[in-house]
Amino acid sequence: MHAPLATPHPSIYFNYDVYPASPQPAGAAVKPVVVVGAGPVGLTTALLLARAGVRCVVLAAERQVCEGSRAIVFTRRSLEILQQTGAHAVFERMGLPWTCGNSFYRGQRVFRMETDHNPHDRFAPLTNLQQQFVEQALIEAAATQPLVEIRWGHLAQAVLESDDAQPHARLSVHTERGSYMQAAQFILACDGAKSPIRSQFSQQHGLKLEGSSYEGRFVIADIRIQLPLPTERLAFFDPTWNPGNTVLMHRQPLDMWRVDYQLPPDETPEQALTPASLAQRINAQLEMIGHGGVPWELDWSSVYSARALTLPRYRQGRVLFAGDAAHLLPIFGVRGANTGLQDAQNLAWKLALVVQGHAPLALLDTYSHERVAAAREIVHEAGKSTRFMTPPTRGFRLLRDAVLSLSLTQAFVRPLYHWRTSRAHAYTDSSLNVARDDAAADDNLMMAETGIAVGEPLVNVALGDDGFLLDQMAYGTAAGFVLLAIGDAAQVLGADIPALLDQLRADGGGPRLLSVNHPDAVARYAGHHGQAVYLVRPDHHICARWLRLSAATGAERLRAALACAGGGRH
Repeated sequence: MHAPLATPHPSIYFNYDVYPASPQPAGAAVKPVVVVGAGPVGLTTALLLARAGVRCVVLAAERQVCEGSRAIVFTRRSLEILQQTGAHAVFERMGLPWTCGNSFYRGQRVFRMETDHNPHDRFAPLTNLQQQFVEQALIEAAATQPLVEIRWGHLAQAVLESDDAQPHARLSVHTERGSYMQAAQFILACDGAKSPIRSQFSQQHGLKLEGSSYEGRFVIADIRIQLPLPTERLAFFDPTWNPGNTVLMHRQPLDMWRVDYQLPPDETPEQALTPASLAQRINAQLEMIGHGGVPWELDWSSVYSARALTLPRYRQGRVLFAGDAAHLLPIFGVRGANTGLQDAQNLAWKLALVVQGHAPLALLDTYSHERVAAAREIVHEAGKSTRFMTPPTRGFRLLRDAVLSLSLTQAFVRPLYHWRTSRAHAYTDSSLNVARDDAAADDNLMMAETGIAVGEPLVNVALGDDGFLLDQMAYGTAAGFVLLAIGDAAQVLGADIPALLDQLRADGGGPRLLSVNHPDAVARYAGHHGQAVYLVRPDHHICARWLRLSAATGAERLRAALACAGGGRH
């Protein structure tokens, strides 16, 4: 029996809805996809699959959204992904955009990180919003999508028959009314940092997390307080009240502030979360920044450890892992939820093609290859930041302390404070990329000095009255590939290309043609050539590019690129 909490989580700023417990399903119908976990990653994946025409069941172990703010900083790339689900509007309504982060040592600002930002960008580089509001927006989007079914209070415990040789896998599910078995063509484990499915596969298949876990523990405390400070990341190293450790502060909507502070090594989480301990530390931090005595109220607190870990593969038969179930990343650099949303976007279009019979199972292995590579890159980058924030050895601490001391007078060491914020990964070594692109000598191909490289995500340039580039992309088709013609379409596309596109669509697939001739897009995507053609995957990553698709060879090139990228019909 599973008994999820039936009363709302306490909060001073968010009104929790407790959803009615969903009944057990009648019958034993095999579902195309079952998503385990109703957090941002699970819900986003389900919505993207539904947009591609795939029916999904989402198993939510609880009956309400997450307790506490949890993820609070979302990147521009994450908002571009959430735009595909329709859940981005909550950020425009409530989110706090920002571009700068500050690091302080002994009362002096020693480093200021400014993120590149164009005032004409669709979204800010970083936006603060508590995870509860994001989950709520995704749930509301799912309520309007008939292909998404959320089962509240259904806890997935174990997977059976996960081998490729089987037509489906089975999942053991527990509810407050009893247990049942659910069969699915594919099971997506989006069940968080303590994933029961990952634990099962670790024991049964040796699928274990790899990387580093760090000893330093941090308290998260969300408080309501009115402070006359901008929305910027604030990092304090070796503060007088917490010597040798680090403190972070972030403004959140509704007069909420996140205070993160590192614990001494001999203090337990239970000791740290007592009301007296929380009050002492928070008051000391407010006093240090010149706002001692300002009244505040605690909403939620927790303790976390910095970990930089990933599974070596994200597919085991008919089970796929995403988000925290696939990797555990330090929050320094806002990597957790933002990385998970990129998992969702990468996985959804590939899984849709496989479920609909348009691509082989092997396409799902490219999800694992691309996203594991992204996670390992993040683990490498995150390790640098984490070792600076919470030195794991005496040697690292001596180095960190030397940097702190020198930074008071020597500008050259200050960039070492850089916290390497989350960014969109470029799939430059993906097997889905066309092998011959801008490095070839053929002048029919894009030259290396211009445009966006193969494997990189699109840059969401403004198109004047037509909005932004990503506003024009197709989200709801099964394949979702786009042939992006930059400049005069009549010049960059051979006369036979439109007919080929019509034929491919008539056969049940093929890319949609999008022609863009706005000067800003031409400058960014074509440079001095003034023209270019890009083949864009449904997750907005480029898999091929040319200067033109001529009548002589263009159709052949395009067919080959689609077959390579998985967009061709099988």
